[in-house]
Amino acid sequence: MSTGNAVVDEAAQSGLVPTPPAPQQAMRERAKRHYRQIILVGSFVLLIIFFWVERPSEFPTSTNIQNLINGMPVLTMMALAVTVVLILGEFDLSVPNVASLTTVVVAIMTTQTSLGLIPALIVGWLLVGFAAGSVNGVAVGYGKAPAFIVTLAVGSVCAGVELLVQSKIRLGQTSIPVSSLPTALQDVTNRHLIGFELAVYVLIVVALILGLVLVHAPWGRHVHAIGGNETAARLAGVPVRRTKVTAFVATAVLAALAGVLFSSGNGYFANALPSYLLPAYAAAFFGAAGVGRRGFSVPATLFGALYLATLTNGLSVMSAPLWVASVVQGIVLFVAVLLARIGTTS
Repeated sequence: MSTGNAVVDEAAQSGLVPTPPAPQQAMRERAKRHYRQIILVGSFVLLIIFFWVERPSEFPTSTNIQNLINGMPVLTMMALAVTVVLILGEFDLSVPNVASLTTVVVAIMTTQTSLGLIPALIVGWLLVGFAAGSVNGVAVGYGKAPAFIVTLAVGSVCAGVELLVQSKIRLGQTSIPVSSLPTALQDVTNRHLIGFELAVYVLIVVALILGLVLVHAPWGRHVHAIGGNETAARLAGVPVRRTKVTAFVATAVLAALAGVLFSSGNGYFANALPSYLLPAYAAAFFGAAGVGRRGFSVPATLFGALYLATLTNGLSVMSAPLWVASVVQGIVLFVAVLLARIGTTS
C-alpha cells in the first residue's frame, strides 16, 4: 500500500498526475472569480450596519422597513422595464416619458370623463405602452436605427403629447390630486397586506412572471441569444427583428404600468417621472455588475433596486440634503458600469 502511494506521489511531482489545489488556493481562486459579487453584497451589508449604528432608533424599525419596501414599486417596475432591453443589448431612454404620459392619460380619463377606470387603463396603460414600444421596436428591429436616438425621439414625442393632454386639465392646472382618482386605483397604494401596499404585491407578481419568461420561455431565450450575439442568433434561426419589437413593447408596457402605480399613490403632476431614468438604469447596472456585462436579469435588478432604496432611505433617515441622493445615484451607476467593464476585460 505504501509502495502504491509512493508511486502516485512521484507521478504527481513529475507532472504526470495533476496535483489537486490546496484549499487556500481554491478559496483564492473562487474569490477572484466572484470578487464583484463579494464587493456588492459586502458593501450592502456594510451599508445596513452603518445606518443601523448611526440611527439605531429609526433605521431598523419595522415602520421604516415597511416605508422602504413600500417606496420601491415605481422605481423597481421601471428598472425591470429597462432590464428587458438591456438583456437584448439595447437601450430605451423613453421609459420615464412613457410612464409619465400614462399617468396623465389615466388621471384625465378617470376624473374628467365618464369612461371609468377600466377604459382608462386600457388606453393609458396598454395602448400608450404598446404604441410607444411598437414604434421603438420597429425602428430598431426593422429600420436598424440606433436605439439611443430612436427612444430619445419617442420620449420627446411622449413628453409633447403629455403637455397636450395636460392642457386639458380643468382651470389650467398642472396636477390632479390622488384624492380625485377612483377609489379602486387609490387602493393599490392605500390598502395594505401584512404591512405592505398592494403595489408591492403587484411588483412581486410581475417580477416573478417576467423572470420565469426570460429564463424558461422561448421568447426569453431568444432575447438572451440576441443580446449575447445577434449574428449567431440570426444564423441559429432566431426571429431577431420580431423579438426586438416585442422586447421594446414589453419594456414600454412595463414602463406604463410603473406610471399607473405612481398615479395610484400620487395622482398626477408635471415632471414627476423623468427623473426616474437614472435610478432605473443604476439599479439594473448595479445589480448586473456582479455577474458581468451580460449579467442583466430580474433577480439582479431587484437586488440593485433594493440597494438603491436602502441607500436613499438611510440618507433620508439621517436627514441628508436632497442633492446628496442624486449625487450618490450617479456614483453608484458609475461604479456599476466600471465593475461590469472590468469584469469583461479581466
